[in-house]
Amino acid sequence: MATTKRMSRDQFEAWRAMYRADTLLFTHLDNTLRSAAKMTYFEHEVLRAIDQADGRIRMAPLAATLMISRSGATRLVGKLEDKDGWVVRTTSPEDRRATWAELTDAGRAALRTAEPVVDAVVATFFADHVPGEDLRRTSRILAGLADANPNDDGFDCGF
Repeated sequence: MATTKRMSRDQFEAWRAMYRADTLLFTHLDNTLRSAAKMTYFEHEVLRAIDQADGRIRMAPLAATLMISRSGATRLVGKLEDKDGWVVRTTSPEDRRATWAELTDAGRAALRTAEPVVDAVVATFFADHVPGEDLRRTSRILAGLADANPNDDGFDCGF
């Protein structure tokens, strides 16, 4: 049997602080988006990812961007397609095997409604409380954690 690695007290306290802050920020984002923009945080992330890909992205890269399985991306895109018409799935004549997710005009409008909500919540519950250099340091630390733990084994982060 492998030896169990134990966290130091400092490691445990840092992890719990990060977990608590992430959970609180996510809860504020999700609740406020549901109320003000009639979408979940996960739905916002799908719309944002498609928008950042110039409004059209293949399903596999979308899943990778969102850190979810392909089937999870398919379910989310299907929900956004059926629920509000914010996204449509298309195929390309050049490669009919590939499915694309495309942002509709309604999806762009929904994203425009949501963006100031996200900006305000992140500023209010996070950025306004962390000085500039600490924000940059936090960004470097969290990017390093993400880079040290790549999502290349098919792990689904929960969308």
